Amino acid sequence: MRRALVVANATDVDTGHVGRRLRELGWELVTVLREGAGVPADVPAGTDLLLLLGSAWSVASPVDPAALEAECRLVRSAGDHAVPVLGLCYGAQVVAAAHGGRVGVAPQPEVGLVAVETVDAGLVPEGPWWAFHLDVIEPPPGAEVVARNGCGVQAFTLPGVLAVQFHPEVVADTLDDWAARYPALLERTGVDRSVMAAQAHEREADARVAAAALVDAFLARVAPEPSRRLRTP
Repeated sequence: MRRALVVANATDVDTGHVGRRLRELGWELVTVLREGAGVPADVPAGTDLLLLLGSAWSVASPVDPAALEAECRLVRSAGDHAVPVLGLCYGAQVVAAAHGGRVGVAPQPEVGLVAVETVDAGLVPEGPWWAFHLDVIEPPPGAEVVARNGCGVQAFTLPGVLAVQFHPEVVADTLDDWAARYPALLERTGVDRSVMAAQAHEREADARVAAAALVDAFLARVAPEPSRRLRTP
């Protein structure tokens, strides 16, 4: 069975639609937490994929600089061993930082359904996708920007890496939980929580299909061959 190492915060461990698709494809998901020095410095043997989830944290203003640096080292280790990386929102920011990019604070938060302008709809469709962040990514040198919108870069690739600023994984209940935890972001963007919740439930099936398509395209087109991966004895 192929194994994905999931990096998450204790309050946001749900892999949602992305995790569902990986499990449908026969993947085992193993989660480590950013808190408490839970992130290994090197990719563990037997890891076939690194999945970096979103977070209430921001790379632009690190809550735990040591945890951020540990995750950056893990991302670079994945590259050294040809382990593919899929970074979602904060996870995309970590990928950028790990490879020499930058993350700043956006002039305006991005919350709710967003469309993106894509140069490769087969890999990253235009959406709409769910967004919940207040950051802007400057991709690292050598990255290929796949999608953007008026708020900035929304997706980029590196060899073996896909990083997206939006949330393909998020399910309706998780989105409503975020809205309850961070009402100031909704207020700043003029998003009505009840309207967003209704949209999320109405679009749940579409979101699941879109996430599955993104995962499938990532595995088929971005993930490298396993020639240099560390295997268990």
